[in-house]
Amino acid sequence: MIKTKRELDFYIAADYIMNRGKKPSFQQRVKELFWRDYIIEFLVLMRKVDYYYSIKKKFYYVFFLLRFRKVSLKLNFSIDPHVFGYGLVIPHVGTIVVGEGNEIGCYSVLHTSTCITSGRKKIGDGLYVSVGAKIVGKDVVIGDNVVVAANAVVTKSFDGNSLLVGVPAVKTDTRTSWYANSSLYRDRHEKVELLKKQLGLDFDKKL
Repeated sequence: MIKTKRELDFYIAADYIMNRGKKPSFQQRVKELFWRDYIIEFLVLMRKVDYYYSIKKKFYYVFFLLRFRKVSLKLNFSIDPHVFGYGLVIPHVGTIVVGEGNEIGCYSVLHTSTCITSGRKKIGDGLYVSVGAKIVGKDVVIGDNVVVAANAVVTKSFDGNSLLVGVPAVKTDTRTSWYANSSLYRDRHEKVELLKKQLGLDFDKKL
């Protein structure tokens, strides 16, 4: 959970950097008042819901929760706001379901038509969920830097650095972090980690 205002600001900035490349300028914020970036709006509201729930500010929690649900319906997202670490990437609008009770690390990617069912799943950093993929089961444990291939269905636990393919999914190859293989996202990841250092934040590995 997001426990302080500084953490909230960092989470919002980290999501923005990973999705749009840099923190928003004042001019960009003004522009978004007229041409709304709904995915960014969704992510900002998600983080605020988590923060105000954490600090038990009921009025603000309910206020932002109602806005969050409205934008969720518009985008066809059903994502529990207390699941993901910072740097969540959502490339496109489309059906995404992530149930409550799960703990998923930082720098995850969710493509369209994906589902992570409710439960007590513990998933590390650098999760990449391709189009149509699903992770089911209540107590699944998955390590860092796992790629779930398109239309794969994960039904059991796996170690990190894995490519998971098929129904039910099996490990077919090893993988490093998804952002390490892209100069664009590697640069964004470095910006987020630098910002975290500048703000003096030190999170536990699993958030």
